[in-house]
Amino acid sequence: MKRVTPALLALFLLPALCVPASASYVTKRGSISPRVKETLDLGPIPKTERHRILVGLALRNRPALEAFLRDVQDPTSPRYRRFLTQQEFNALYAPSPDDESAVVTYLERSGLRITDRFPNRLVIGAAGDADDIARALGVRLHAVLYKGAYHFAALSEPWVPAELAPTIDGVIGLDDLHAMRAHVRRGAAVKPRAAAGGGCCHLGPGDLKVFYDNDFGFDGTGETVVIAGAFAWRDADVSAFNAQWGLPPLPPGSGQVCTGAAGSQGCLFNRSMSVEASLDVQYLHGTAPGAVIRYYMAASTRILDFATMFNRIVSDNPGHVVTISWGLCESESLESQQVIDDNIFSNASAIGQSWFAASGDSGSRECGGILTVDHPANSPHVIGVGGTTPTCSDGLTVSNTACMGYGSETGWSGSGGGVSQTFNRPSFQKGCGVPAGTKRLVPDVALEADPRPGNYFIVNGAWYTVGGTSISAPQWAGFWAELDQVSGGNGLGHPGATLYGLCGTSAFHDVTTGSNGDYSAAPGYDLVTGLGTIDARLLISPQSPPPLPPEPAPGLVIRAAKIVGEPASLVAGCPARNTLVAVAEDALGTRASVGGTISLDGAPLGRVSLRAVTTPPPGSAPLPPGQVYS
Repeated sequence: MKRVTPALLALFLLPALCVPASASYVTKRGSISPRVKETLDLGPIPKTERHRILVGLALRNRPALEAFLRDVQDPTSPRYRRFLTQQEFNALYAPSPDDESAVVTYLERSGLRITDRFPNRLVIGAAGDADDIARALGVRLHAVLYKGAYHFAALSEPWVPAELAPTIDGVIGLDDLHAMRAHVRRGAAVKPRAAAGGGCCHLGPGDLKVFYDNDFGFDGTGETVVIAGAFAWRDADVSAFNAQWGLPPLPPGSGQVCTGAAGSQGCLFNRSMSVEASLDVQYLHGTAPGAVIRYYMAASTRILDFATMFNRIVSDNPGHVVTISWGLCESESLESQQVIDDNIFSNASAIGQSWFAASGDSGSRECGGILTVDHPANSPHVIGVGGTTPTCSDGLTVSNTACMGYGSETGWSGSGGGVSQTFNRPSFQKGCGVPAGTKRLVPDVALEADPRPGNYFIVNGAWYTVGGTSISAPQWAGFWAELDQVSGGNGLGHPGATLYGLCGTSAFHDVTTGSNGDYSAAPGYDLVTGLGTIDARLLISPQSPPPLPPEPAPGLVIRAAKIVGEPASLVAGCPARNTLVAVAEDALGTRASVGGTISLDGAPLGRVSLRAVTTPPPGSAPLPPGQVYS
């Protein structure tokens, strides 16, 4: 069947958009699935069939943002742990309101309905029929057959007007060939503490407290940890798990949050698919029982719903620590998906959130025998967590089923690890045996994950054993919540610099044996277990909150400003209608939101002097009346 090219489609559609036929368009590469080449084209879908898309917008001032993210984790920098508020991030690095509005207007003029917008303006959700999507993006969705199943997919990359191209990083939702998957391996049905033939016995949260030296009085009280995933847990399962292992109930404020429409599939309990949620909440709570747990659920396992959920977590900012045990191999992920997600994770790091992601359960060849890594563990703004096989110093036998202490660990054969082909190496990933190169390495750290011995958990009232890096990531999130608890509770941001700075110390168990297929564990950093596993007591030992640089001297300099008012322009001689909202920065790099009503001094727009003459709008710090800013 002949396919309409973007250029011809543009000429056909432009009159309906009231855009000159000479308008130019730019192809946005990385927005269609690598799997398209493996599909059988069955022809265009019906024109009225409805679909959803997610448009990702580009960050502004990316080099400056990356410099800030390095400084905010550098104890020698005056910006150390002085994280931005979301409002400050929006003013400095988020897409501008005008850029977002231009994209929204274009999508709406194309016939699409806007379904999602966020304060950080990083993504825009839209819905419409196939004709609307073709009008907006120049691609016709086709019915396709992939590995014996029916799907839909765009067969060519979308295009957008040239004037919008620098603003748009990519589009997600032009196919349903991908779904996020849980990194979990469920084992046999068991009874807690029962022998399981030659596989006796299995680990519970009490065993892991002993094994990782996490029983010293700090439990995450005052912290909130977020689980990112899909499909609900059953409260009855959580209660049964707590009763079995002597854990307290989830703290007040814990609960589940659906980021899709009411009744979305991904927000319901599913006996099979809810295994991951059950495992995550049970072992996160077992690690840090004092921490509030908020579980954010995507509307489905589609990648656009996960990106929406990620951005909701950042926008809501309900807690300082986030764990995700779902992923998709990098080699089959859309480039646009990875870039859009990484923009969101950059925002998370800037406001002080710490993200941990399971690195995968299929070793170095995570995807159909291909040497690859997993997303989102491959993001430089996320900590990738691999897996080990633990051996207790004593116990875990038929005669003594409890683990009596740390013995040793080897790299687990299923631990996802390798070299990213998408992302460059972050500045913190250096030293300690890190191999030479320029690309991001995965994982960063590890924890027990092998299904043998495996961990006890309960779902839908039945007990099973389980393994996978899904066990590892939520436990690391629990440890990090405890560290934040003893560090003042203000958020620690990206853990990379801190963790790599501890390499070679007694805080880490350096795992030096084991293989995930193509890579072997070795002294220092390796592509099976990263830096190794943790001794929680030595990582989290009580400490005073880290010292911050001295308060800056007075004197703020405007670095970014926006004029708001009615109308949205400066009016000479009318200060009541001109309001300055800005982000100011002092000589030490400390930022603060400032604002005030201003008057126009007669200079041309673009190089106007702004003079604060009255009090600022609510939520802003005052600008001294009479002071002039340029």
